[in-house]
Amino acid sequence: MAEYRLKTLLEMRERAEEAAKEAFARAMVTLRQEEQRLKELEEELERMIEDRKRRREEYSQKLATGEMKVTDQSSAYRYIERLKEKESEQKGRIDGQREHLREAEKVVKKAQDALILATQDLKALQKHKEKWLEERKKARQIREEDDLDEIAQTIHTFQGKN
Repeated sequence: MAEYRLKTLLEMRERAEEAAKEAFARAMVTLRQEEQRLKELEEELERMIEDRKRRREEYSQKLATGEMKVTDQSSAYRYIERLKEKESEQKGRIDGQREHLREAEKVVKKAQDALILATQDLKALQKHKEKWLEERKKARQIREEDDLDEIAQTIHTFQGKN
């Protein structure tokens, strides 16, 4: 039986599709990690804001009840301002992480496009091979039918002579 003449190309396309699947999977893992990191940063910012609000309320209560002296108020105010600065820094980290996330999304899109293309290329060649096999099967059937016709003709001729 003859070997499919594009067998090597088919194998190359199978490997290319497999590599594209692996690249897509890696890109998706990275994307999920970037999303998780962004979520953690945003949650940390929420905790920081809640902590600042709680402390400001606590300081206001202490000042109102006389537990805190007016002289301590300025250090409490400076501390609250420092917490606001840390929140601002956290917002900067969040913005940076959003950029990382956008880049990861671009990588996923490119990997997905490459996977689609590799899959289409492989399927086209697989379809070609199926067609080739079908043509070979039909040709074999025609040869077998011709052989059977020839045998029948020979038998008929042989019986006619006897």
